Amino acid sequence: MIKTFGKRILAMVVASAVVAGVTMTYGIPNIKYKEIKSSEPVVMTVNGDPVHADELRAYLKYNKMSMENMLSYYGMDDSIWSDPSMGSMMVQQLFQAASQQAIEVRVVNQEFKNLGLKLTRAESEAAEQRKEDDVALLGDQEAFQSWLDSIGYTKDIYNNTIAISAYASAIQDAYYGDNGTKTNTQAIMDQFNETYLCAKHILVKSIDDSYNPLTGDTLTAAQNKANEALEKANAGEDFDTLIAQYNEDPGMEMYPEGYVFTEGDMVDEFYQGAKALEPGQTSTSLVESSYGWHIIQREPLTEDQLTDDIKEVLIQQITGKTFMDEITELMDAADVEYTEDYGEATYDNLMKLLGEETTESTETTTTEDSAAAQETAPTGEQTTAE
Repeated sequence: MIKTFGKRILAMVVASAVVAGVTMTYGIPNIKYKEIKSSEPVVMTVNGDPVHADELRAYLKYNKMSMENMLSYYGMDDSIWSDPSMGSMMVQQLFQAASQQAIEVRVVNQEFKNLGLKLTRAESEAAEQRKEDDVALLGDQEAFQSWLDSIGYTKDIYNNTIAISAYASAIQDAYYGDNGTKTNTQAIMDQFNETYLCAKHILVKSIDDSYNPLTGDTLTAAQNKANEALEKANAGEDFDTLIAQYNEDPGMEMYPEGYVFTEGDMVDEFYQGAKALEPGQTSTSLVESSYGWHIIQREPLTEDQLTDDIKEVLIQQITGKTFMDEITELMDAADVEYTEDYGEATYDNLMKLLGEETTESTETTTTEDSAAAQETAPTGEQTTAE
């Protein structure tokens, strides 16, 4: 649970954080990870790179807010922190998530350097534009600073988050791009064409809106409608025009260029019917499924249809791993050490760290809980950002 939760938290940090406002400057933007200087104690090191207390505290505060937002979906509020049984577990998970974030940032930075990568001008400008867009989304610099304060982030911490996100994309391209070290663009596209299909169809339903089978005259009318559409398709009439006239699948309005799918995504009769066709070919007989009668037109796949989600599936098929798996392995291999200043996994100590009020009913057991925090320190439970 901790590992999965940490992945969700870290993904939210990278995906949803907004940035310190910086006006686009002439020349190449300076998107670069910078070690955060601090006079506060070092709480942990990652391959020798220090993490100071103020940085960990920011991650704790941000992740605490994120956890509370997630808990609210399940009808729970922040009183869970003071629950005698749940509170201790939640605090340990919180320390895990914050530590994982610190480790992920440093491991991605180190891998970026190890691969000898540099951000292109386009990548740097895209990251800089993201900053400007996010400030605009908040309204102005003052609103942005208030947001930063609310999550415990400094501008330096967030700027590093922006840089690490750009670094992760560059690493991903180095792994899987045109000249990827793990696989390459052409191999991914070949796998796409081998395992995915694109097809439009005309569906005439043999069931009603409650999924009950049609009977009697209603069924006969539906069969006649399907056969009429098939006859016109076989005569060479424009397929899109026939879709507009006969189709009863509302999903086709959302996918006018056709569904992109692989085995298991659609009912098997539809999948097999589309697979039997060549791109550009239309079925000459009705394909019957539990939904009704289909007339299928297979379409060629295009590179634009290769979404990030599909690409991730294909990369896993080719390499046996996702990008998240690759970064997780780097994190698992990292040399992570925790100092005596790392903190104790108790509610009161967490609230003191974050400068928030404690709950009087909460019991603090510093020795056992501190040991538990060290035992569950995430040296082998790491996450990554997409």
